[in-house]
Amino acid sequence: MKTFIEDRELAPVLREEELYLGDDGRCFCGRLHHAGMTAHFIGRDLSGRPVHRVTEADQRGARRMGVTLSCEGCRQ
Repeated sequence: MKTFIEDRELAPVLREEELYLGDDGRCFCGRLHHAGMTAHFIGRDLSGRPVHRVTEADQRGARRMGVTLSCEGCRQ
């Protein structure tokens, strides 16, 4: 018997090595257990809003405010 994912032949839309921001301000990497299944396979958070890849410009802006963006799960 196939799993839900296998049955639908879903492929991840997030890259594990990239950082993303969710609608709630949460920062996470593209790993399944850190992004969550909805974001990992569909690119949207649980509220249905798209997640956004963190760019170098985002990182520079965060550093100017004294914040370091990193995955909340693995601190990548």
